[in-house]
Amino acid sequence: MWLADPVFLRKSPPVRTQFILLIMLAWVALPLLFDLPLSVGVAFALLWMGRIAMLFTSIKKLPLWALVILLLATSVWVYFRVGTIIGRDASVSLLMLMIVLKAFEGETLRDWQILLLAQLILMGGGLLFNQSILMAPWLVVALFCLISSLGLLAGIKPVTAIRQGALILILSFPLAVILFMVVPRKDTPLWGVPQPQQSAVTGLSDTLESGNVSNLILSNELAFNVIFDNDVIPRNADMYWRVMVMGKNENGIWHAVKEQYTDENTLQLPGRALLAQQANSKMVGYQLFIQDDHGRIPALDQPLPDVQADLSRRVGNVVRVNSSREGLRRIHLYSQMTPYLRQQMDQALLNYYTQLPARLNPETRRLAQQLAGKSNSSEEFIRHILTYFKSSHFQYTLTPKRNQETQNKTDYFLFEGREGFCEDYADAMVWLARSIGVPARIVIGYQGGEYHPENKFWQIRSKDAHAWTEIWIAEKGLWKRVDPTSAVSSVRVEKGVESALPAAQSAGLAPVYPLLQKYLDNGQFYWQQWVVNYDTGSQKSILSWLNLKDIPVYVLIIVIVIAIIITALPLVFWLRRQGNAQSQPLTDGINLLKQAVIEGGESEISAIGPLELQNILAKHNLLNDDLIALLNQYIDWQYGATGMPDKRSQRKWLRKMKQAVRNL
Repeated sequence: MWLADPVFLRKSPPVRTQFILLIMLAWVALPLLFDLPLSVGVAFALLWMGRIAMLFTSIKKLPLWALVILLLATSVWVYFRVGTIIGRDASVSLLMLMIVLKAFEGETLRDWQILLLAQLILMGGGLLFNQSILMAPWLVVALFCLISSLGLLAGIKPVTAIRQGALILILSFPLAVILFMVVPRKDTPLWGVPQPQQSAVTGLSDTLESGNVSNLILSNELAFNVIFDNDVIPRNADMYWRVMVMGKNENGIWHAVKEQYTDENTLQLPGRALLAQQANSKMVGYQLFIQDDHGRIPALDQPLPDVQADLSRRVGNVVRVNSSREGLRRIHLYSQMTPYLRQQMDQALLNYYTQLPARLNPETRRLAQQLAGKSNSSEEFIRHILTYFKSSHFQYTLTPKRNQETQNKTDYFLFEGREGFCEDYADAMVWLARSIGVPARIVIGYQGGEYHPENKFWQIRSKDAHAWTEIWIAEKGLWKRVDPTSAVSSVRVEKGVESALPAAQSAGLAPVYPLLQKYLDNGQFYWQQWVVNYDTGSQKSILSWLNLKDIPVYVLIIVIVIAIIITALPLVFWLRRQGNAQSQPLTDGINLLKQAVIEGGESEISAIGPLELQNILAKHNLLNDDLIALLNQYIDWQYGATGMPDKRSQRKWLRKMKQAVRNL
């Protein structure tokens, strides 16, 4: 037993409490194990299991030199597995591994408290990777465990800590909702982490060959949600969401047009004011809720030039966000739903959009010459190609016949296999057009979507991924959208891919539990709109809905303050009641003094009486007039004839004792 700095923070929590805190660490890290590289997850799992094993040995913690070696090893491991130690993936990987290393020196109460606070930061790291609605229950459970664990570290029994953690979470929920709604927001959500260059979200590749889109269809993941302004409900056949333009063919593989070669200045699209005056105009406004994919934004044919300030149009009239960042984002666009795009075609563009690899697909070239010989214009040539697809018994299928041994894949598709998916028909269409010198290109994106009439929004999934073509109509000076898939399966364009495929192939695209999927889809939409993408616009919408938008600012502030006070009162009253019910001011004060100056076991410290404590303080020259008065008052109340004073006097004594301990 010896005098030291405050020692209560250097006591070790029970093994059961340490085990619970390590289980909580695993729960907090769980979503990251699916998003970070597998090797990083394996390293975390091995370190975590090693720390669990230490609980059942006599080893309290690892020495400093061992921790330094492990820290260096994990840093090197992350560098070689992630490729850097800077950026979102590397930073969160290092954070997760350093937190589990912190657990290896977790011997004292202070160490475990720091570990809990570090886990709170790690929760934020998990939300940087995944902001789906499934993260909501994970986050609630994690916060509940954090609050309960703080109770465990304070010495509360597990059952009581769990009950109190649940109550605190429930009582604080209304206050959290109010604060979430009223705290000033930026024009964009909080998820502003730059996007790693190696990641991909939508699955759309910047190269295209046979099988690319058909393989993507099978995943059926959500790509983005859409709300149309003024409750407009477009036809499926009119919704072509362009993402990328394929312009160069190398050895039969199509490559996206390099976006630095922009032709923005040559695009000729009428403005919204002019379109509004046109009787047959199909101009629509719409909002997309989309996971950022290197700034790629699906936009309906054709997006208008007067879009948001942080957006730009690139070659092929595709839309890009100027500052790509991680996470979901809300984008508002306007489009003229038309298959035409005017452009000034110069010789350089003409050469670019007619180039083909030499000596490949000779049969396709001969067919193009035959069809061109019967055509008097570009549009008539297009009609002959579509007629060829219709009359030659081509099939639309996810599993077409393919010949991997030949380089002339388009020849095989047109004359032998005659089975293909959208990318096969788009490839053949462009080959036929370019073979006779007609500029043509492939557009990659999505077509159609699923409408949810109850909540008036559209969901576009990976199964809606599509490839179509744009053919240059020289007589009119414009690109014309031509979807060769419609010549073989018009149902695909009008009703979606599930209706166009054979039953055996479309069965895998349907949800196993349709009703559950419906609720998940609706929940995901509202989660994206009102939680993840809650920004200044959302805040203004709520104020308008509550009829608070036009009131004076000072009145609005008063209303907000009143709402915060009302929602905070239940939590404040409960905490105060718990404090009063469990409060033992005299016992708490004397224990506080003991823990501040004496090191030893709990039973040993509790056996020390006030007179013995007074002698210990005097022996080490720490006994002053304030402590003498407080200890004498304690002795008089506990053992004197006057008995215990009221709670108010006891709490006043406790405040003085706390101040005296701080002065030590």
